[in-house]
Amino acid sequence: MNLESIPVFIPDSSQKRVIEISEGKHLVLAPPGCGKTQILAERIHLALEEGVKAEDMLCLTFTNRAARGMRERIESRVGKEQASEVFVGNVHRFCSRFLFTNNIVPAESTIIDDDTIDSILARYLNEDEEIVKRDFRRRHMYAQIMFFSHLMYDIIHAVPRELRIHPECVTREDIATMKAIAKATDKPFDAKLMIDIYNHADFYLDLIHQPVFPSFLRHEAEQSLMKMRYAHAYVAYKTQNNLLDFEDLLQLTYHTLTTQPDSRRYPWIQVDEVQDLNLLQLAIISQLRAESGCFLYLGDEQQAIFSFMGAKLATLNILKEQCKDKIHHLSINHRQPQRIVQMLNDYAIANLHSAPALLPTPSDEPIADNTELRVCPAENIWAEYKAVAKRVKGLLKTNENETTAIIVNANRDADEISNRLTVAGISHFKISGTDLFSTPEVKLMMAHLSVVNNEHNFLAWAQILQGLKICATAASARQWIHKLKVNAITPTDLLHEGDTYLQQFLKAWDENDLIVFDTETTGLNIFEDDIIQIAAERIRNGKSVAKFSVYLETKRPIPAMLGDIVNPIIEERKHHQLLSPAEGLQAFLQFSQGAPLLAHNASFDCHIMQTCLNRYFPDIDWAQRWPVCFDSLKLIRLLRPDLKAFKLKLLLAELGLEGENSHLADDDVNATVSLAGYCYTKGKESMVAQEAFLKMPTTKKIAERLRRNYGKQYQAAVSKCYLKPADRQGVPALVEELRRFYHALEEEQWIRPVDKIEYVFRFLATDIIHQEEEPSLKEQLDNHIMEINTFKEADLCGSTIMQEKVFVSTIHKAKGLEFNNVIIFDAVDGRLPNFHNQNDPKLMDEDARKLYVALSRARRRIFVYYSQQAPSTANLGRQKLSRFMKPVIKYFDKVGH
Repeated sequence: MNLESIPVFIPDSSQKRVIEISEGKHLVLAPPGCGKTQILAERIHLALEEGVKAEDMLCLTFTNRAARGMRERIESRVGKEQASEVFVGNVHRFCSRFLFTNNIVPAESTIIDDDTIDSILARYLNEDEEIVKRDFRRRHMYAQIMFFSHLMYDIIHAVPRELRIHPECVTREDIATMKAIAKATDKPFDAKLMIDIYNHADFYLDLIHQPVFPSFLRHEAEQSLMKMRYAHAYVAYKTQNNLLDFEDLLQLTYHTLTTQPDSRRYPWIQVDEVQDLNLLQLAIISQLRAESGCFLYLGDEQQAIFSFMGAKLATLNILKEQCKDKIHHLSINHRQPQRIVQMLNDYAIANLHSAPALLPTPSDEPIADNTELRVCPAENIWAEYKAVAKRVKGLLKTNENETTAIIVNANRDADEISNRLTVAGISHFKISGTDLFSTPEVKLMMAHLSVVNNEHNFLAWAQILQGLKICATAASARQWIHKLKVNAITPTDLLHEGDTYLQQFLKAWDENDLIVFDTETTGLNIFEDDIIQIAAERIRNGKSVAKFSVYLETKRPIPAMLGDIVNPIIEERKHHQLLSPAEGLQAFLQFSQGAPLLAHNASFDCHIMQTCLNRYFPDIDWAQRWPVCFDSLKLIRLLRPDLKAFKLKLLLAELGLEGENSHLADDDVNATVSLAGYCYTKGKESMVAQEAFLKMPTTKKIAERLRRNYGKQYQAAVSKCYLKPADRQGVPALVEELRRFYHALEEEQWIRPVDKIEYVFRFLATDIIHQEEEPSLKEQLDNHIMEINTFKEADLCGSTIMQEKVFVSTIHKAKGLEFNNVIIFDAVDGRLPNFHNQNDPKLMDEDARKLYVALSRARRRIFVYYSQQAPSTANLGRQKLSRFMKPVIKYFDKVGH
């Protein structure tokens, strides 16, 4: 987004009241078009001006796309530096940060997606995961197994019943089975028995075949117990491999907050799209609140359409009860002309049971009223497809700069419409079905970036091994990576012939002196910051034989604080002679000659030393003089992947080692020497098993395939990480690397061409990466790799790179987007509302909200299409326009096409 293009925001009176809320707990009901995003950004701006600390603020959204839009607006108001200190993101992203920052989960933990969950379960059920991917019923069954594992977590940890997730996964057959087991074992049917059955499913599988168990229930009981068995195995697999799914993020965060009262609380929180949160997410947010402060929730009950993800209107009702006299309403729709606003209001009153007084009125601001609302019947579904394509073509011809969305109820409709548009030569972007960022091809490309950024990324390596046919399946790839981890090996060890990293370290310790060193610097930018202290110790046979420490001059500012502690080097420098950078570097060169180096997080120290050497001694090649620089951070990650943190200070405490991490280089060197000694002892213990594993024929075979299929690609990327491009206006290094890898994959026929791949490249280059501020590949990976792995196709729609004016989207994926023109496809009774929902008032209400969401995406024109003839040969009757349209039909003209 171009920040200069964001118009000046002048709030109306209802918006102004919300912006100025500064204390208490409040609920804001905000229909579409009422300017929520601007309000949220303005509230942050005002709070910062009034002295609220950025680190005390949480701004929680429902989607990552909404978070990015919010952050861009905040940056436009308060500047990038201050905006970066405010947490803006969805609840899952906050929970992830919370768990890792507070060392609740192992630092090497990886978050898995639905495809990986299916792959894990396919392995246990001995099924072909590729077949499972294409079988909706099997995937549904797998989801029930995963859901059951999380429900059992809640029961085991006595989570309140109303906060338990996926209680619907316990079927009538499951309950009948457990009741029968209770009777057969003469035990009460309670949570204790349920936990026992879950933990010992194999025992009870034997029991149900005994005479004491009713024979007529055995088949159903076997199905129920197998579900429990696989749910238990799924949890064990995640634990063994340091994996987390999205539900784990919520459950672990809630458990931590409720059992550790000293966890950090926030005095300023605002939550957007609260109607889309489930009760557990709401409970987490409640736990995060400080005792006093300002807490604001924004939502719109008319747009609550995510019940399939656990979101319920009960969330909004609970907040209404809690906030009571502090409920606010945004009363003016600034986006749409009067006719559309009135139509939406009438729809909400009739179908959504909304109170008329709480609905918005049109803005007094001049809005070009070229409104067009039409209902368009077609004889049958095929005629409807044809008519929709014709309508799109006409809109493009008369309004070539306007956006048009065809909003459908099902992925198969989107596919067929997309085909029709393609045949008609209409360029468009489809947002439905398998997401572009979830395709195997794009996931493989992102896995490449992930391992270049972090060679310990378990899941990314598994994706590479499967994608490059090094292992046959995702399950076998994960299994082999796990074996590497158990034996203190990373896949990068196998990309070259010779000793592993651990073997090299042990030989160096035994056969050479080692120079353990550390630097203190003016900042973390290896290209621009200065070194202000270098300290080192020469280690021989594990003993320190010489020490070194110099302080260097600098003209750059030295940070007064390091996080929340005073920077000790400022005082320390007053008591030592300051050498020029050239003198200090020359002294280190003399002290360290003839020995390999070791540092904690050596990548930073080595590269900033290399940069400084280039400034003062351009003839000295750092890499040539020290081809080996061991990293105690890498060593401890290899040897103790179970640890929850790898910062030096925490390692000293966790492992009971001597030393102090004082942020003075000489103290830090001493601490690193202790850690290196621990790694040596631990490494020696691992060596017999590692060597035996490396000699196995299977290991040699897979290693050779890994080198052949991926070795050059990895080395090519790593060699560019710290290159600083001369042209800061050019294509970002990350995009260049992604494009290079994509073409290599295509050329080697590891992947098929990806139709939309250029969108990914342009999106990253234009909207995400700021080449001038982060010129190197390493900086771009560090700053964006986590965000890149969360992208969805819908993120592209609001991008400046999107040249298409026509979009095809399901209702759920269109939520949060807006278009000049909206075409709603096949709005017939039987689909909206769904025939199967007729006897369920809650699902009928949600179907009504779905159509409301579709209608409210339009800024100017709405065309509601429906087919009069049912497509099924089993139903030859005439179809009617959705009953939800009846209260607003007066706003629509009826036309034949």
